This record gives sequence, structure tokens and C-alpha cells, in this order.
Amino acid sequence: MTNLTIKPLSAETVPGIERVIDPALLAHKQRHPRYRPDLHLLAITDSGDVALGIVTHTRWQRRQALFEVGEVELFRSDLPAVVEALLAAVADVAVANGMAWLRCPLPLRVAGQWGMIPANLHSQIAWRGGDGSLMTATLADAADLAALDRHALAPHSVVPLRYEPDWRWQIADQPPLVARDRLGRVTGFAMINGARVIEGRAVDAGAARALLRHLPDSVRELWLTPDHPLAQAALELGAQLTLRLPPDDEVMPAWIVIDPLAALRAHQTALAARLAASPYAGWHGSISLSGPWGAAHITCRAGELQISAGANRADIEVWHISISGLSALLLGRRSASDLRATDDLRCADHGLGVVELLFPASWA
Repeated sequence: MTNLTIKPLSAETVPGIERVIDPALLAHKQRHPRYRPDLHLLAITDSGDVALGIVTHTRWQRRQALFEVGEVELFRSDLPAVVEALLAAVADVAVANGMAWLRCPLPLRVAGQWGMIPANLHSQIAWRGGDGSLMTATLADAADLAALDRHALAPHSVVPLRYEPDWRWQIADQPPLVARDRLGRVTGFAMINGARVIEGRAVDAGAARALLRHLPDSVRELWLTPDHPLAQAALELGAQLTLRLPPDDEVMPAWIVIDPLAALRAHQTALAARLAASPYAGWHGSISLSGPWGAAHITCRAGELQISAGANRADIEVWHISISGLSALLLGRRSASDLRATDDLRCADHGLGVVELLFPASWA
């Protein structure tokens, strides 16, 4: 491949950018509440080919762990070498801006080459539509939608955590459909893509059922994990679930840890809570994790848990965990024993149970 130069998008490089991205779409991305100019990177080859990598700083949640994520969109990047170079560059700037993860839609056969994994199995639920009475969200609904993200029932897998500025940005471009109670308060929302529900929340199981009944008649599928409250309501109403591994050529969001220590520390509260509720409550001991990405040390003392960098001696030693294995463990995508079966994780038998207790897998 010819030489490649990567640099931030600037006033000098914006002219002619319409060859790469619709200027209206770029302007929308730049209105994001956490927009940073240095998170939009241009890749330019000697032959004049141009590709763009846009990173948006988002927040996600899995149970008690909060994820600082760089959401990456790639434009005009068909060459694997360009994709790899752009991902490496955006990972550097994302880490510098306090993000511990990258999330990027890619064909899984491509994503897997760099250790990126899907957060969930591929699940779709056949649905028959509804009466189409849901309303389009307005800016006045932003506070209610943010409250739903924080407090409504959620699956065990990762879910986006939006605040009011995030919702105002979302509503300005692609507003969700919402259900309201008699007082006009939002009780649930659904994001629709074609004939699919790709995201949604409801305040409780009753609101979930009502939301499903009022979806547009054109909706035929829910692309939600099986433990999602909306999926559970749909199954109770007679929907059919198909669950499988995503095919290698499917484009879907793939995840990877880019700052392992920060990603582990985001789980510190959740790890302490799991330990306290287990037979190991009060355990005085330590766990070490090592891999090509570096090493981390988890110390448990008198109900408190601390995570530090370095490969110190420990009571339980995970001698090796790959970057994809660490990503899968933190996302709850795979269990420690499953990772050990594929050599993505190596540790002694006596330590496996403790690792699985601290990092439980979500079955979806």
C-alpha cells in the first residue's frame, strides 16, 4: 500500500470533504455534546485516496459498571490497511481523552483480526407490529428519556447511557417513538430502523407490553437481547426468538478494550459488590491478570477491592488473557471457562471459580 498520512480534520481539510461524507451529516456529528475536533481523523494516501474516521465520545453501562466508549464511524475506508491504521490512530486519541473502549461497525471477519468482538449473540425476535399510535419524541421529552436510561429495567448486557444533551442531539436527527401516560410523561421509547426495533426501554413490564402493542404496523422484528425487558414482554406475548452466532460477513458493532486498566477500574464497584454477596465475602487475597496488553492486579482486603497496574505475585494468577478475551470478560460476552477452552485465558483450576464469580457472563 502507498504511504498513509493521518491527521485531525481541520478548516484547511474541510473543503472537498463532501467526497467522503455528506456535509450535513458531518455537521450533525460536530453538534454532539461531547464533540472534539481532534477526534475526527482524515487518512490520506499518496495516491490521493481519502478516508475519514469519526469518533464520538459516548457512555454505556453494564449493571454497575460505566463504560467510556469511543464510537467510531469509518467513511470511504474499503482497504483493510486503511481501516487498521485509522482504528489504531483513533484508539490513541480516544485513550488520551479518557475513553477505555472502541466500538465500531465492521464485518466480523475483519473485526476479529484485531481482537474486536460483538457484545452479544445475534438475536432477533419475530414481531407482528402494532396499532401505530406511538408518538415521535420532541425536545420536551429529553428529561424523561434520560431518566428512563438511568432508572428503567435494563438487560444484563451493555446499554447506552444518555443524558439530556445526548437526547436533544439524538432527537434533532433521529427521534425515537415514545409512549406516554395520561399526564404526558414518557413511559417507554423505541428506536426503529426499517422494520426493526433496534433499541428501546420501558418503565416496567406493563409499559413494555403497551409499547409493543403500539409499535408501527410495519415492525416485523426486535433486534434485542433475549434478556431485554422488551424482548421478555414480546416472548410472553407469543413472539418467536432466533439466537445464533453472528456470521463472519455480517456488519455489526464490534468492541475492544483500548485502556485495560481504566476498563477494569470501571468495574471496581461491581466487582466489590459481587464479592461481598458471594461465599468469598471477607476474602483477603489477590488476583493478577496478564496478557500482551499489559498486566493488572486486583487486591481484596476486608470487603474492599482495589485495582492497580503491574504483574505482582498473587494468590490467583491468570497467566494469559488475550485482548479479545479481556473484552469478552468485561462485557460479559463469554465466561472465563469458555475463554480457557479456546486458549484466550490461562489459569489454574483453583482460580477459575473466583474469576467467573467476579466476571459473570450474560447468556445473551
